[in-house]
Amino acid sequence: MAAEQIKLEVVTPEKAVLSEDVDEVVLPGSEGQVGILPGHLPLLTGLGIGEMVIRSEGGERRFFVDKGFAEVLDDKVSVLTQGCEGVSDIDIEHAQEEITVAEEEIARLEAQTEVAEDEEELLERYRESLKRARTRLVVASEGEDRA
Repeated sequence: MAAEQIKLEVVTPEKAVLSEDVDEVVLPGSEGQVGILPGHLPLLTGLGIGEMVIRSEGGERRFFVDKGFAEVLDDKVSVLTQGCEGVSDIDIEHAQEEITVAEEEIARLEAQTEVAEDEEELLERYRESLKRARTRLVVASEGEDRA
Protein backbone atom coordinates (compact mmCIF):
# COMPACT_ATOMS: atom_id res chain seq x y z
CA MET A 1 0.00 0.00 0.00
CA ALA A 2 1.40 3.37 -0.99
CA ALA A 3 1.77 6.01 1.73
CA GLU A 4 -0.75 8.17 -0.14
CA GLN A 5 -3.52 5.61 0.33
CA ILE A 6 -5.63 4.29 3.15
CA LYS A 7 -7.14 0.80 3.48
CA LEU A 8 -10.97 0.83 3.40
CA GLU A 9 -13.03 -2.11 4.61
CA VAL A 10 -16.84 -2.04 4.52
CA VAL A 11 -18.83 -4.82 6.18
CA THR A 12 -22.58 -5.41 6.53
CA PRO A 13 -24.26 -8.15 8.58
CA GLU A 14 -24.60 -10.16 5.34
CA LYS A 15 -21.17 -9.78 3.74
CA ALA A 16 -17.89 -7.96 3.29
CA VAL A 17 -18.69 -5.30 0.69
CA LEU A 18 -15.31 -3.67 0.06
CA SER A 19 -11.67 -4.13 0.95
CA GLU A 20 -9.33 -1.90 -1.04
CA ASP A 21 -6.78 0.89 -0.91
CA VAL A 22 -8.20 4.35 -1.61
CA ASP A 23 -6.95 7.94 -1.72
CA GLU A 24 -9.87 9.33 0.29
CA VAL A 25 -13.21 8.28 1.73
CA VAL A 26 -16.08 10.59 2.66
CA LEU A 27 -18.62 9.11 5.07
CA PRO A 28 -22.08 10.21 6.19
CA GLY A 29 -21.29 10.93 9.84
CA SER A 30 -24.23 11.23 12.21
CA GLU A 31 -23.39 14.94 12.60
CA GLY A 32 -22.35 15.59 8.99
CA GLN A 33 -19.92 14.46 6.30
CA VAL A 34 -16.53 13.13 7.47
CA GLY A 35 -13.60 13.15 5.06
CA ILE A 36 -10.74 10.77 5.76
CA LEU A 37 -7.31 10.92 4.16
CA PRO A 38 -4.18 8.85 4.85
CA GLY A 39 -2.62 9.84 8.19
CA HIS A 40 -5.96 10.77 9.75
CA LEU A 41 -6.00 10.78 13.55
CA PRO A 42 -7.73 7.82 15.23
CA LEU A 43 -11.50 8.23 15.18
CA LEU A 44 -14.64 6.33 16.10
CA THR A 45 -17.85 7.84 14.76
CA GLY A 46 -21.47 6.94 14.22
CA LEU A 47 -22.82 6.94 10.68
CA GLY A 48 -26.20 8.12 9.50
CA ILE A 49 -28.20 7.31 6.41
CA GLY A 50 -26.30 8.85 3.52
CA GLU A 51 -23.73 8.68 0.79
CA MET A 52 -20.20 7.31 0.98
CA VAL A 53 -17.79 8.65 -1.64
CA ILE A 54 -14.55 6.83 -2.45
CA ARG A 55 -11.82 8.59 -4.41
CA SER A 56 -8.89 6.70 -5.90
CA GLU A 57 -6.75 6.82 -9.04
CA GLY A 58 -8.42 10.03 -10.14
CA GLY A 59 -11.87 8.46 -10.09
CA GLU A 60 -14.81 8.62 -7.75
CA ARG A 61 -17.41 6.00 -6.74
CA ARG A 62 -20.55 6.49 -4.67
CA PHE A 63 -22.40 4.16 -2.34
CA PHE A 64 -25.56 4.30 -0.25
CA VAL A 65 -24.81 3.64 3.46
CA ASP A 66 -27.48 2.77 6.04
CA LYS A 67 -26.23 3.86 9.46
CA GLY A 68 -23.49 2.14 11.42
CA PHE A 69 -20.03 3.00 12.71
CA ALA A 70 -16.63 3.87 11.28
CA GLU A 71 -13.27 3.39 12.96
CA VAL A 72 -10.05 4.98 11.72
CA LEU A 73 -6.79 3.47 13.00
CA ASP A 74 -3.29 3.28 11.48
CA ASP A 75 -4.21 4.21 7.90
CA LYS A 76 -7.21 1.88 7.92
CA VAL A 77 -10.90 2.75 7.84
CA SER A 78 -13.33 0.07 9.00
CA VAL A 79 -17.00 0.69 8.25
CA LEU A 80 -19.64 -1.48 9.91
CA THR A 81 -23.06 -0.69 8.45
CA GLN A 82 -26.56 -2.12 8.24
CA GLY A 83 -26.45 -1.77 4.46
CA CYS A 84 -24.19 -0.60 1.65
CA GLU A 85 -25.20 -0.44 -2.03
CA GLY A 86 -23.21 0.66 -5.01
CA VAL A 87 -24.88 2.68 -7.76
CA SER A 88 -25.50 -0.43 -9.89
CA ASP A 89 -27.09 -2.25 -6.92
CA ILE A 90 -29.75 0.37 -6.25
CA ASP A 91 -33.25 -0.62 -7.37
CA ILE A 92 -34.67 2.72 -8.53
CA GLU A 93 -38.23 1.46 -9.01
CA HIS A 94 -38.29 -0.03 -5.53
CA ALA A 95 -36.94 3.21 -4.03
CA GLN A 96 -39.65 5.21 -5.83
CA GLU A 97 -42.32 2.82 -4.49
CA GLU A 98 -40.88 3.20 -0.97
CA ILE A 99 -41.15 6.98 -1.29
CA THR A 100 -44.79 6.79 -2.35
CA VAL A 101 -45.77 4.44 0.50
CA ALA A 102 -43.81 6.38 3.12
CA GLU A 103 -45.21 9.75 2.04
CA GLU A 104 -48.79 8.41 2.11
CA GLU A 105 -48.36 6.86 5.56
CA ILE A 106 -46.64 9.94 6.97
CA ALA A 107 -49.46 12.16 5.67
CA ARG A 108 -52.07 9.80 7.15
CA LEU A 109 -50.40 9.69 10.56
CA GLU A 110 -49.70 13.42 10.68
CA ALA A 111 -53.34 14.19 9.80
CA GLN A 112 -54.53 12.53 13.00
CA THR A 113 -55.36 14.98 15.77
CA GLU A 114 -53.78 12.75 18.38
CA VAL A 115 -51.04 10.23 17.70
CA ALA A 116 -50.55 7.29 20.08
CA GLU A 117 -47.06 6.43 21.28
CA ASP A 118 -46.79 3.31 19.10
CA GLU A 119 -47.91 5.39 16.10
CA GLU A 120 -45.13 7.91 16.87
CA GLU A 121 -42.61 5.08 16.50
CA LEU A 122 -44.30 4.01 13.27
CA LEU A 123 -44.18 7.59 12.00
CA GLU A 124 -40.44 7.74 12.74
CA ARG A 125 -39.87 4.45 10.89
CA TYR A 126 -41.69 5.81 7.84
CA ARG A 127 -39.59 8.99 7.98
CA GLU A 128 -36.40 6.89 8.02
CA SER A 129 -37.71 4.76 5.17
CA LEU A 130 -38.40 7.93 3.18
CA LYS A 131 -34.88 9.22 3.87
CA ARG A 132 -33.34 5.89 2.81
CA ALA A 133 -35.30 5.80 -0.45
CA ARG A 134 -34.55 9.43 -1.31
CA THR A 135 -30.85 8.96 -0.55
CA ARG A 136 -30.71 5.87 -2.76
CA LEU A 137 -32.16 7.89 -5.65
CA VAL A 138 -29.67 10.73 -5.11
CA VAL A 139 -26.72 8.31 -4.99
CA ALA A 140 -27.96 6.52 -8.12
CA SER A 141 -28.44 9.76 -10.08
CA GLU A 142 -25.09 11.27 -9.03
CA GLY A 143 -23.25 8.01 -9.64
CA GLU A 144 -24.48 7.75 -13.24
CA ASP A 145 -22.46 10.85 -14.21
CA ARG A 146 -19.20 9.49 -12.78
CA ALA A 147 -19.37 5.73 -13.27
